Amino acid sequence: MSQPVRFCCPKCRGELLAGGRGPGAQELGRTFVGATGSRPLAPSIIPDPTSEPAKPPAILPAASDSVLCCRHCAIEFPVAQGAPNFTGEDSFYEGKWAETDFTEGGLRNFLVKKERFFVRHTRGLRGTVLDLGCGGGWKLYTQIGPVVGLDLSLSSLLRARRIYAQVARATLTELPFEDATFDCVVSCDVLGHVEMGDKSRTFAEIYRVLKPGGRTIHYVEIESRDPLMRFARGYPELYRKYIIDPDGHVGMEDVPGTIRRFRDLGLRPIEEKAVYRGLTYAGRLVKYFDNEYREKSTPVSALASVSKALCSSKALEAAANLGIAGLIEVGDIFFPSDWAGGLLACYEKRQEVL
Repeated sequence: MSQPVRFCCPKCRGELLAGGRGPGAQELGRTFVGATGSRPLAPSIIPDPTSEPAKPPAILPAASDSVLCCRHCAIEFPVAQGAPNFTGEDSFYEGKWAETDFTEGGLRNFLVKKERFFVRHTRGLRGTVLDLGCGGGWKLYTQIGPVVGLDLSLSSLLRARRIYAQVARATLTELPFEDATFDCVVSCDVLGHVEMGDKSRTFAEIYRVLKPGGRTIHYVEIESRDPLMRFARGYPELYRKYIIDPDGHVGMEDVPGTIRRFRDLGLRPIEEKAVYRGLTYAGRLVKYFDNEYREKSTPVSALASVSKALCSSKALEAAANLGIAGLIEVGDIFFPSDWAGGLLACYEKRQEVL
């Protein structure tokens, strides 16, 4: 049976204690027991020569609220309903994308291009997995091994915990894990939400926690240069109001810039593919353009009307999206890469040379 992953202080990666720094504080270098069972927390990577010998592991009552404290820097982190909280609450993301995806490589995954990519690249992998921005979790990843889910939404994490071994609230710029902890690091529709000023640190953290020889697999949102998006950006206020702000896509870059971030870390490319070139699904077109954009262009207004009609029933929308999925496959062959709305990326961390 696999050992649980060790959490540590995201600030200094020091050892975590249960119960704060008072007389009742207990060392947690061995085990933290939360709502889903025992989970070890990392020993300090900065030894304290004045410290006393280790005490027996502290046991937190299941599903209780508690506090973890870093032995080195004394920062305290609350534990809510068994989920350590290494960052503050985020009202924007709380409750968003909280549904659990129980699919494990079936027909629907085959029909959705980005899901098919993850099915293909996770097949045969074994080890521990870190799911960044996990939402409610995806059961597909559990075929690899124990999964740790990170998100900013507590309600999402509580749902993800139904299928994941461990969950925690944390930012991508300060991952609460030791170096080389995971065999696989994944994200889907997440890295486009990272502020530009936080990009370099986020990518460096992904590299840091990935084991040598490990795989990192992502679907990254891209700032498309297709004709429709170029039109949309011609109205900056509307673009932010209807395309950027609703989902928090504040950090989208072009394809070459995104690829460069991965490669600059020294990761070995397994596959890099610009996808969704100039085409997207009906519901997203309604979301983006069934608004003041209609007044700016007759063709765009007509596109929004047709898309809205296609979304008038779930059955009709599903049929329309099936047809659009086929067109996407063709468009990804013939349309230019700078029309892409996403990047499918899989890399391997090179083995250390002794």
